[in-house]
Amino acid sequence: MSSIDTFKQSLTRAREYGLEEFLEIISEMSQVSTRKGIIDRKNKELITLGMALTKQCRRCIDIHTKEAIRLHVMPGELTQVRKIALFLKASPREGGEMWDSWEDSWREYVLGRGPIQHHVRELIALGIALVEQRRDHIHLHARAALDFGAPPEEIFEVMPIALLMDGAPALSQIPHLVDALDGPPLAMSA
Repeated sequence: MSSIDTFKQSLTRAREYGLEEFLEIISEMSQVSTRKGIIDRKNKELITLGMALTKQCRRCIDIHTKEAIRLHVMPGELTQVRKIALFLKASPREGGEMWDSWEDSWREYVLGRGPIQHHVRELIALGIALVEQRRDHIHLHARAALDFGAPPEEIFEVMPIALLMDGAPALSQIPHLVDALDGPPLAMSA
């Protein structure tokens, strides 16, 4: 069963229950997502570290940095996650010349050389967008991840990680993620 099927089943079950039961279902799904799924453990840890850096949670940063090192993440990969978090922190709101310039710079950065694959860079950025509740970024990074070859199941798998890191605020971003995956392609290429 794919992550999307599991996710859709959870949403269907949630409609039959109250909020408490729904949050319990999401928690179960989140716990499973850290152990199983399409995204490998190392890349899940990079995505989680990006979220921790964005939230500026010192305890979370320490935990996920140590876990990343345990999973043989190289120093260059840790540096690249930090750069992604900084890049997204520096982004303006969507629209206007500043957004256009930022988006062009982001494309150049993602297409540049580095130890983390292009689609994983986008998944890290997507995780950050989910915890920051940035609809503009959710759309941009979900679409770009698809363009770089990430299957929808992999993109949806970022949501349970965001739920573990951020809880209910990330939950409110589910409709934006679904909309992004239904939207037109961005035509970014490697």
